Amino acid sequence: MNDFLLEVSNLNKAFGDLQAVKEVSFKLHRQSLTILAGPDGSGKSTILKLILGLLAKDSGEIKLNGQPLQNNDYRALRSIAAYMPEQFSLYPDLTVEENLNFFADIQGLPHQRREELKQHLLAKTGMLPFRQRRAANLSGGMKQKLALSAALLSSPQLLLLDEPTTGVDPLSRIEFFQIIQELKEEGTTILAATPYLEEAETGDEIIFLHQGEAILQEAIKKLKEEFPVRLYRLSPQGDVFSAFQRLSAGKLPGDEIYIRGNSLLLLRPSQEPLLSPPEGFLEITPEIPRLEDIYIYYERKHHAR
Repeated sequence: MNDFLLEVSNLNKAFGDLQAVKEVSFKLHRQSLTILAGPDGSGKSTILKLILGLLAKDSGEIKLNGQPLQNNDYRALRSIAAYMPEQFSLYPDLTVEENLNFFADIQGLPHQRREELKQHLLAKTGMLPFRQRRAANLSGGMKQKLALSAALLSSPQLLLLDEPTTGVDPLSRIEFFQIIQELKEEGTTILAATPYLEEAETGDEIIFLHQGEAILQEAIKKLKEEFPVRLYRLSPQGDVFSAFQRLSAGKLPGDEIYIRGNSLLLLRPSQEPLLSPPEGFLEITPEIPRLEDIYIYYERKHHAR
């Protein structure tokens, strides 16, 4: 059996003069959570729609189980996939249970199977106590759990999530990705698009996007272990913005400096440790890089090419 459930090669899509997706290639390991990460406008949503044939690609190849989709026929892929769009797309005037019944009926699920799945999904997502509540009256986090439950009614092998926690409170975001982890452990292959790199920490692999290009795909653990630069947190004596200007004026080639909270973060390619703080700073502390730091490094490195 092929190691990859889905393979995307040299995918391109333009909207007029805007090249939204540029030569994007990546592979999804089976039973994995891969994060499609990048800021707004980087091509995340477009890529998901191209994979499912909801948008027509300009060029590129998509393989399912090692076999190319022939003649742009997406039926085999759609038969094993589920898609959760960014915008809540269920019926606000129906209750939680009525929404699930409606989507189960569309898929032609037998009554007994529908009831079993519905009970299982409502329990998994913590929505059982709210099954009679109208969707319009749900919180943002509950709406996303309901949308996920509706997507899972088809018991998909492949789950595509488009920014599933946008506008959702931090606790609900954590709960949502705990459910996603459980789905992966049960055998689902998941591709989740998000601009929130703290969410991406839960993934197995990450694809960094910038202006429609995939600038890196790597296992998250390996990416952190082999990060080629040192990261330091510097605490300024005074105003952080003035300190930023001073430090930027004297930075070395390859340095990247940015503000986080009341501190400055310094990415320095040199492997020689920086032991004492520069003038005007109280202390310097080595930091373990987060995905946000790693993205900044590779995005700016890519931009400088």
